[in-house]
Amino acid sequence: MSHGEFKSTLTSTAEITVKKHPIKSPASMLFSSTFIKFTALVLATRAAASPVVVGIEPQARRVCYDETPALHCYSGGSDIPQNVNETDVSYIAASLRAYGRQTKLGRLLTMTTADAPDCGEWFLYSRNSAAAYAKKIDMTYNSSVLFEEIANTIDGGTGVVKQAGIFRCRTDGGSYGVQVNATAPAYTTKEYIEAGLKPSGIIIKIVANK
Repeated sequence: MSHGEFKSTLTSTAEITVKKHPIKSPASMLFSSTFIKFTALVLATRAAASPVVVGIEPQARRVCYDETPALHCYSGGSDIPQNVNETDVSYIAASLRAYGRQTKLGRLLTMTTADAPDCGEWFLYSRNSAAAYAKKIDMTYNSSVLFEEIANTIDGGTGVVKQAGIFRCRTDGGSYGVQVNATAPAYTTKEYIEAGLKPSGIIIKIVANK
């Protein structure tokens, strides 16, 4: 792809391609695609401050022990460096941040145990050499995090002093648990609390755009 894009349609309920990674090494992952209905990435102009919750019991409950929230760069002995362009990674973060800021409280990425079974992994955005994915790593509860914080997890935030972020992995790419501010207004709404959502259990991955 020559331009950054969300892989979704401009409809009231977006269809995005979900690419599952059956094995750990990111560059050797074999992607199988299925389509799901997913409301978090709707690109319509309708503002939605509260998350949409699917009221379905999870099919399976487990924790994905093979990947953790700790920052992991794909530069270790068992990893394959992804050779991503750092400018592309920065562009992805900026695009996700801009999308998240389209509503007053901020748009949420919600991954339920029903919608993302078996430690599901969802495509978020791509730009030339790089692609961003969100992976559910704890199947014991439903997760929902701000796109703003997904962006911060990638590029360390917009402040003068950068936080930890996947950008520290430079061209190798890597994964990192979403860095959240648990007191953010979006996480304290009545709808969020009553839905039993938690701002945790999701990691973000930066890998080569295949």
